[in-house]
Parts: sequence; C-alpha cells; structure tokens
Amino acid sequence: MLSELFVPIAAFLPAPPAGAPAQLAQDGINFFGRWIANIGGIVAFIGAIKFALSIKSDEAREQLQAILIMVSGFMIRAAVRNLGIFSLTTTDANTIFNNIMLFISAWTRRVGALAAMLGAIMFAFSIKDENAGNKVNGLRTFAAGAICMAVSTILPIFVT
Repeated sequence: MLSELFVPIAAFLPAPPAGAPAQLAQDGINFFGRWIANIGGIVAFIGAIKFALSIKSDEAREQLQAILIMVSGFMIRAAVRNLGIFSLTTTDANTIFNNIMLFISAWTRRVGALAAMLGAIMFAFSIKDENAGNKVNGLRTFAAGAICMAVSTILPIFVT
C-alpha cells in the first residue's frame, strides 16, 4: 500500500544520473560554474548601474564602492569561466602554477588601473572643491593603483 503512494511522486522526479563518477562530477562542476558565472554577470550589471547613478551625486566613496562591486562581478565571471586553468589533469605542476599566477596578474593589473583612474578622478574633484584632505586621498588612491599595476606587470617575469 505504501508503494502505491510513491508511484505518483516518482513520476515527477527526474531519473537519477548515470555515468562514471568523474563524468558526473564534471557535469556538476559545469552546471554550478555556469550559474555562478551568470550570478557574477548580474553582480557586475548591478555595480555598473550603481556607478552610473552615483556619478550624479559626485560622491567618490559611492563611486568607488559601485566600481568595486562591478569589478567583483567581472572577476567572479572570469574566474568561473576559466576553471580550466585550475585543472589538475595536466602532469606539469609548473604549468598549473604559471597559469594561475598569470590569471591573478591580469586581474591585479586591471583593478590597479581602475584604482589609479578613480584616484585621478578624486584628485580632480578635490581641486575643483579646493579640499586638501580629499586631494591627499585622491593622490594616495592613485599611487596605490599605480603600484598594483607595476607589481602585477612585473609578476610574469618571476613566474614564467
């Protein structure tokens, strides 16, 4: 009698997946990778909208926060789309390490360029307002971004 109750429920449930465990794991990774990448795209889109709206208010903190949200979304999307660089199927551990370091270097350079640009914008707005404290913060942000770009640019010299 109990088995008769489960027949209608079983009609709605999908059949369990079949295949080798390695293939099932790869299918799961591909499924979650695709959806995490989509969520990263949504985060980047929200950050871009927030940045567009924060330009009007002329608040550097809001603009910086919006750009960081946008960059985070792009980084999530790029990291998940490039899961192949973390593949352990290659026998050469140096190749895996080099690929990961080059990926980190590229994104560090992009974030550094973004910080340098924001620092320059903050400095320009502080010149307009004649605000000495914001001038110093703008120059510090610009310098931090320039240092990130410089360090990430020379990283491949030491990795490859």
